[in-house]
Amino acid sequence: MTESTAERQQQEIELTAADVANYLRSHSDFFVNRPDILYDMELPHAPANAASLLERQASVLRSRNTELRHKLNELVGIARDNDKLFGQIKNLGLSLLEANSLNELGANLKQVLALEFELEHANLFVYKSAATPATHITLSSPRDLQVSLRDLLRGNRIICTTLRKTEMSFLFPGYSQSEGSAILIPLHYNQDLGLLAIGSTDPGHFNSNMDTAFARYIGDILSRRLLHLLA
Repeated sequence: MTESTAERQQQEIELTAADVANYLRSHSDFFVNRPDILYDMELPHAPANAASLLERQASVLRSRNTELRHKLNELVGIARDNDKLFGQIKNLGLSLLEANSLNELGANLKQVLALEFELEHANLFVYKSAATPATHITLSSPRDLQVSLRDLLRGNRIICTTLRKTEMSFLFPGYSQSEGSAILIPLHYNQDLGLLAIGSTDPGHFNSNMDTAFARYIGDILSRRLLHLLA
């Protein structure tokens, strides 16, 4: 046996499965001109059941394709929901701009939240003792709300949480269900202006995991319009 032959045999002995796998990855067309090798190869698909390498590869590709379609459908659904939400908030903003009084502001707000967003309860608290009492707003003060809601008011933070019946009844006069949930949106623009409370009879509808970006946007629009009407 020559030295070169011995060296080749030694190299063949030291060749590992990882080496073969790396080579095949680097030469993805290896089997194109070697169908005889491909036909002889089998991979165990399950105990007592084998599938050819080509069938296995096709199965993996189909699985990945299905996964990508699901992800694409999910992204399309999210985009569709966001587009709908943007239209709803646009209609809300226009409705608030059309209000010429505090009472009309409260009425328009409740109407759009009920019709566009299908929200069951809403109440606009206004911090203005000199304002004229009205049907669609609630005149209050930061102190009164703090006494009744306690740690639910945390500066300008938006709070989404489950509430007891007593808390729901305070926020939404006439509320007759058991516990529910609400989102509390502080209204602030150069000063504390009030609080927008939106509620649901479903205790889990508003929760701490919710994204509050759109709620903040609603609060910003409402705060600016509210300041203008209070001037």
